[in-house]
Amino acid sequence: MKTLLFFIVLLLSVPAFAWDGQIYGKIQDIEVTGGGNYGFRVTLEGSPSMCGNANAWAFLNDTDSNYQTYVSVLLAAKAAKMSVTIFSVRRVDGYCHIGHIRVN
Repeated sequence: MKTLLFFIVLLLSVPAFAWDGQIYGKIQDIEVTGGGNYGFRVTLEGSPSMCGNANAWAFLNDTDSNYQTYVSVLLAAKAAKMSVTIFSVRRVDGYCHIGHIRVN
């Protein structure tokens, strides 16, 4: 029974290991450029590393699933001066792609 419980916990924990970065703070800057050129970029106050490298911003492209909702939530969080947690993955090109956000 203990072995079964261990494997269930292990399987449920796997998604937590998928993020290269998990960073918390208030949004300092938002940049918008061409939709496929790291189109919506977010930097947090103090410019911390977003996914374990030197990049201080994370991005979304207009082709990302749920793009409009992500953008709306991030803009609202900035306007309300609320903190967010950004979970990101490092892409092959080294930039940090937003995969999940939480407004705190």
